[in-house]
Amino acid sequence: MRISCIAAAALMVAALAGCNDQTQQRQDADLLLINGAIYTMASEGTWAEALAVRSGEIVAVGDNATVQAQWSGPVRDLQGAMVLPGFHDAHVHPIAGGIQLGQCDLTGLPTPEAIQQAVGACAEKAESNGWVVGGGWNLGLFPEANPSKRLLDEVSAGRAVYLVGADGHSGWANSEALQRAGIEAETPNPPGGIVERDAQGAPSGVLRESAQELMAHVLPAVTSDVRRAGALRGLALASANGITSLIDAAVGPEELSVYRALESEGLLTSRVVASLNSTATPLGEAALDLADTDAKASDHLVRPIAAKIFVDGVLEGETAALLAPYSSGAMGHLVQEAGVLNDLVAKLDADGVQVHMHAIGDRAVRTALDAVEEARRRNGVRDNRHHIAHLQLIDDADHGRFAELNVTANFQAIWAFPDEYITDVNLPAVGQERVDRMYPIASLARAGARIAGGSDWFVSSINPLLAIETAVTRQDASGRLDAVLNAGERMGLHAMLEAYTSNGAYLMHQESRVGRLSPGYAADLVVLERNLFEIEPSQIGEVRVLATYLAGKPVYGAEEI
Repeated sequence: MRISCIAAAALMVAALAGCNDQTQQRQDADLLLINGAIYTMASEGTWAEALAVRSGEIVAVGDNATVQAQWSGPVRDLQGAMVLPGFHDAHVHPIAGGIQLGQCDLTGLPTPEAIQQAVGACAEKAESNGWVVGGGWNLGLFPEANPSKRLLDEVSAGRAVYLVGADGHSGWANSEALQRAGIEAETPNPPGGIVERDAQGAPSGVLRESAQELMAHVLPAVTSDVRRAGALRGLALASANGITSLIDAAVGPEELSVYRALESEGLLTSRVVASLNSTATPLGEAALDLADTDAKASDHLVRPIAAKIFVDGVLEGETAALLAPYSSGAMGHLVQEAGVLNDLVAKLDADGVQVHMHAIGDRAVRTALDAVEEARRRNGVRDNRHHIAHLQLIDDADHGRFAELNVTANFQAIWAFPDEYITDVNLPAVGQERVDRMYPIASLARAGARIAGGSDWFVSSINPLLAIETAVTRQDASGRLDAVLNAGERMGLHAMLEAYTSNGAYLMHQESRVGRLSPGYAADLVVLERNLFEIEPSQIGEVRVLATYLAGKPVYGAEEI
């Protein structure tokens, strides 16, 4: 009997020792997320309940029991909330947009009268002989996207007014601003620009493309403090929308300096690829001087590895380059001739710089693809991951070339519904047949193209969920309009999540670090209040971001979960 008691005690000690060993095997984590709908993006339909984060990296993903058996630490119960890799915005203007938020912001105003009222309020706050600057006005609210200076004169109270359009390619000035800039009837159109005129030949108030530069020398200076404040506003808005990586689509030395200062101070809340402003003459020197191609593989949050090139303008104002003429007979124009663009792209490609091209019209898209093809002929195949943004019109013959040339199609899907820009401005200019081919996202995907997503904020909302909803439905995510734009171009939800996560990560040369939720990847993630796969597509844009984490640290929310 005594032996049996000793044996029983020994068994109990052994069992307790086993429990202690098991407890000791649990490792310390900085954060445990449990009871979530975690969509890992490792492959389609791959879900988990829990993940663990340590030192900024994901160290475990799986079911609640397994993750909690292996890891201990602060626990956040998601209560069914959805977790995704942090969103990637592949074409955005955080500093410029943030600056505009601090100016006379006209974004989203629905009528010319509402715009006038807002400008009048801004004028009342301005100095008596000062300026009203800002932007965001909707070109589609005005006939031929061409509002008159008189509308601003009526409310400006003697102040000079200059407002950049929502597309970024048009500016609207009042009479006082035009006078201060010396823009008058005799002022010629600059190369690549248009000074819109009234029936008497006098400037009517709108400046297109390079003509906006005629105003630059009289506008209030943008100081480094203004840029810094704009960057902080823009980055905070990105974090509030679940964005953890972005490509700033127009970076000069001043903007790059702001980003680097914020990183050094620990204030940068997103990974930033800088697309450096590039000009045809001298041939890409501005971008090459600032580019750091070694940064492609670095862990720095700011990586100046790309160059931005404008290939054409926009359909509004007929500056986008088309293969067939506008109804007016115009063809639009290329910012530089094809041969010059070929040399520029080849030079940047040879130096390891990623090329980021703006192309709206089908002739511009073809010219951009031709330039990449010529660069490959001269330099061989290189891993620079060039991309073309916007892509409103693409000729059917060019769909397959994106995959053939490994050019990522960088769409701003939030534009892919029939709003006033398309129905009232584009349709009369290019006709129904071409409207029916606009933003062919699904066609390119079927042809094998890699699709990435960007907002082009401040041109349109920075919210990725609104863009994803629009790509899935091809309808107005706000519910204001019922019509559909090209139902055959609707995308699946998983494919659009790829566009904003793993495909964006690839485009930014960081696919081995972010873009999926797997052990060894950085803990860049977004928590959404609802599972996107369990709601109607028309509800996607209404889902709130509860929290955003960059390398495991909360940069937005977190207190809500």
